[in-house]
Amino acid sequence: MKLLNIKNTLAIIFLVFFASCGSKLDINSSPNTATAVSPDLLFNYALTAWSSNRTGGDSYIPFALLSQNQASAGNYGWGKGNVYDISPFSTGNTWRGYYATSGNNFQLAIKQAESAKSVNNNAAAQCKILLANMMFEATTIWGDIPFSEAWKTEISYPKFDAQPDVFAGILDLLDKAIAQIDVNSVLKIGNYDLLYKGDMVKWKKYATSLKFKVLMTMVDKDPTKATQIGQLLSAGGMIDNGSADVLYPYTTESGKENPKFKVLKQYAGGANLFFFCNNNIFKYMAPLNDPRIPVYFDNGPTASIINSVETEDDGDDNTASINVHTLFKADAPDLIYTYQEQLFFQAEAYARGLGVAVDLAKADLLYKMGISEAMTYYKINSIASANYLAAVPSLTTTANPVLEIHKQQWIDLLDRPQEAFLQWRRSGPEGSEFPQLVQPAGTPAGGFLRRWDYPQSAEIIPNTNAPKTTITFTTKLWFDL
Repeated sequence: MKLLNIKNTLAIIFLVFFASCGSKLDINSSPNTATAVSPDLLFNYALTAWSSNRTGGDSYIPFALLSQNQASAGNYGWGKGNVYDISPFSTGNTWRGYYATSGNNFQLAIKQAESAKSVNNNAAAQCKILLANMMFEATTIWGDIPFSEAWKTEISYPKFDAQPDVFAGILDLLDKAIAQIDVNSVLKIGNYDLLYKGDMVKWKKYATSLKFKVLMTMVDKDPTKATQIGQLLSAGGMIDNGSADVLYPYTTESGKENPKFKVLKQYAGGANLFFFCNNNIFKYMAPLNDPRIPVYFDNGPTASIINSVETEDDGDDNTASINVHTLFKADAPDLIYTYQEQLFFQAEAYARGLGVAVDLAKADLLYKMGISEAMTYYKINSIASANYLAAVPSLTTTANPVLEIHKQQWIDLLDRPQEAFLQWRRSGPEGSEFPQLVQPAGTPAGGFLRRWDYPQSAEIIPNTNAPKTTITFTTKLWFDL
């Protein structure tokens, strides 16, 4: 085996991320008692902690492996047989981040912004939008979660709301945020807003796009949501260019690098010995010589071409790794929401006729715009991009246009494994998802992992309103058909 036993060092790796992000948080380590701290600082703290979790050992690593859009390379790399072995540090730290750390600080910031002598509605809206995005992540990981009673000081043990009620609450929170936004007001979070620097036009587009994403996640289980999808398509106002991408910036400055990079820096000397080219994605890129291939992957040490590997198969020196110079570099941003993601959602809506008449020509235009935008994001030259666009199937003539959209969504989400896991589950009823995955060898019998177990933590164990029945990781969430 090329590495030390990774399982023996998991706890250290997970703890590194939370210990190392402090230099960027710009606030004390006990925000629950910092009632006099400004909304700007609370916002910055909560945002940074959230992104550190998304890109670090607690979320990025387990989702990259369990979603099967990256490969472990078995005993050559990360270690065999642990794709579904989700560390209690991952589940516990992620839950705690959503509620005690980031969620609590967003709530404190909202209260301070709305109770200030000069009410700062924009600051409250900025916090509500990020809180909505976080809770969307939380419910797509666990399903039923505290929402309506969460963060209420008078309620010690909040109830776990059913997932459709959580989705409804998220949509309501986004509507309230959109209504609060005043693009002409100077009162807002500016310098401490690492996403948009207080550009409230972009914040409004982000909130509207997030509403669209939530509705697209709900619509298969609740077809009535198609009406709202159609209304948003008609009204517009969603992310409509790459400059409105929701990206959390990292830098090459020590202590402020992307947490993915820190794993490789600390445990592999900067080389990528952990994450490899999974055939579940490469087999959809290779036939058309996708120009993103060299951006996504590095050749193996002894290889002259990109060689992929199945999820849990052992790799070797010919196996390609995820590119450390692009996706895993120190200043690689955290992609929270992108223009190409929005375009693919809209293409899917027109291809399926969700709230609008089926319009494959419109869907094809949006689908190809999404591909083009993805190429632009990864700095693919215009000739290679044009050649690829000429080679992809037209949605007006292909037998299964929705499948082609899902294919591009899957490829685009290589570096966003939590979103890839969601996309796979929402891409079709059980057994017809895209891509068609194989349950990895060595994982427990019973089917694919479709959710995380609730953490056995001090926040949940004493809660008399927490679920009492055992919910296994193969149990589908409400939206997952």
